[in-house]
Order: sequence, then structure tokens, then C-alpha cells
Amino acid sequence: MNSLRLLWLRIATRVNAMTLRERFLLFACVIAALGAITYLLFISPLTAQQKRLVEQIDNKSAEMDMRIDETNAQISIRRRERMNEVNVAARKLQADIALVEKEIAAMSTTGVDAAAVSTILKRVLQRADRVALVRVLPVVAEPTAANARGASASPSGLDITVAGNYLDLMQYLALLEKEMPQARWGNLLVKADTMPVLLTVRILSTVAGS
Repeated sequence: MNSLRLLWLRIATRVNAMTLRERFLLFACVIAALGAITYLLFISPLTAQQKRLVEQIDNKSAEMDMRIDETNAQISIRRRERMNEVNVAARKLQADIALVEKEIAAMSTTGVDAAAVSTILKRVLQRADRVALVRVLPVVAEPTAANARGASASPSGLDITVAGNYLDLMQYLALLEKEMPQARWGNLLVKADTMPVLLTVRILSTVAGS
């Protein structure tokens, strides 16, 4: 303790013996040394840490941009796939509608208003996308005395067969009945031992414009 006190006294004595210029230079050197020590111990590590943080942020930003680009590319691919699925479904629906029109056009001798049924089936098919049209067949009338003498039997109605889930088929049938309130309906057959379920409904006659 005494030696440290003596050391400070010697230093103070030497400083007091210095001129004003020498004291200024001494204090400048001390301040410069303290500044260098402060930079090495505090500022330099903080600067290096800040530089590392900036590099990490830049790397994460670049990685995020890359992930965003990948996500956008996947979204674009899925959008194209979805559009292709929609186009395929639309073409299938158009093919089903064309088949209905073709089969109904060949049934002009039936008691059913073919033009009205064609329009209605197209409209209902577009609203019941979970139901697929299987076939449309004419219903041939029972032989009569005239038929027995050689006259040909004429169609007396249409059998429309559709496939799908049971609840969807019931909804489809309800839509048909709603669209054709003046139709005269015949037998209804549900074949539930197959997958999908098959439903056949018979339309005996309609009033034109229903």
C-alpha cells in the first residue's frame, strides 16, 4: 500500500515538474491509449458482432427470398394443374351433354318433350357436378293389338341412368323434379350394390315448355 502511494507521489512529482506543453502531450498520449484500449476491448467486438448479425440477416433474407420463389413456383404449378383438371372436367361435361343431345335427338317419336328434357338435363348436370350421366334409353311401349298385326312399337318415355353418391343422386333427382314440375314420372330404381350407386328414373311424358 505504501509502495503504491509512493509510486503515485513520484508520478505526481514528475507531472508537476513538466511544462504545460509536456503535460498536454502526456494527457494526449493517455487519452489515445485509453481510446485504443476501449476500441480493442469494447468497440471492435461489438463491430464484429454487428457485422456477423448483418451477414446472418442477409443470409436469412436470401433464404427467405428463395423459399418465396419456390412457393410461388409451386403455387403456379398447382394453379396450372387445377386449370387442367377444370378443363378436363368441362370437356367431360360437354361430352356428356353432347351424348344426351345425340340420344334424345334420336327419340323424337317418344311422348316425352325431347327438346325440353335436353335443356333441363344440361342445366341440372351443370349444377350436380358429383353426378355422372351413364345412359339415356327409350322406353318401348307394351305390345298392343296393332303391334301384334305387324306395326312397330313406339317409345313411350325415357330411362335416365346416373351414377354417384346416394345423397348426391337424391339431390340430383330433386333438382330434376324441381326443373320438370309437370313431368309424369314412372319407376325409380336404385342399384346400391355397386360403387358408385346407380339410379335409374323413368320419365313418361312432359308438357312442352315445362
